[in-house]
Amino acid sequence: MFLLSGKEKLAPKPSAGMLLRGFAGGMLSIFILLLLSGYAHQPWIMAPFGASCVLLYAVPQSPLAQPRNLIFGHVVSAAIGLCVALYFPVNTFSIAIAIGLAICCMQFFRCVHPPAGANPLVILLTAPAVHYDWGFLLFPVLSGAVSLVAVAYAVNNWRSSKPWPEYGLALWHSKMKE
Repeated sequence: MFLLSGKEKLAPKPSAGMLLRGFAGGMLSIFILLLLSGYAHQPWIMAPFGASCVLLYAVPQSPLAQPRNLIFGHVVSAAIGLCVALYFPVNTFSIAIAIGLAICCMQFFRCVHPPAGANPLVILLTAPAVHYDWGFLLFPVLSGAVSLVAVAYAVNNWRSSKPWPEYGLALWHSKMKE
């Protein structure tokens, strides 16, 4: 069988430095978000941020791991989850539509970040037990995403030959070719 044949090309084996960067970056990012949550008495963390850390530290040069994708991807998809939770009945159909719409909007706005695709699920599956309002976009979504980018900037540029990020928020067009 093709899937079990072992003829596929695997990703290159990471160096010890890359493994250490992945461990330290993920640990430090989540630790800081948890500390900020405690000090601010506001949540700065949510489950999809763990998956964001995988991209930030295991494949930092990927377009999916760039600040624009991480920040805007989380904000866009969480906004869609909040719209559905606040203005529509939450059911199987509305949850499925929210996921599809989040993917479509992230593609349209050129900010695809796969971990952010879980945001509508997190919001809608917990909506019966959690009171959501638009403040959720600030805490934890935006504050947590910006914090992850700040930590990733420090970790990914410390003693690194490859500068991170490849591009920032890209809010306006540069003179470079798209």
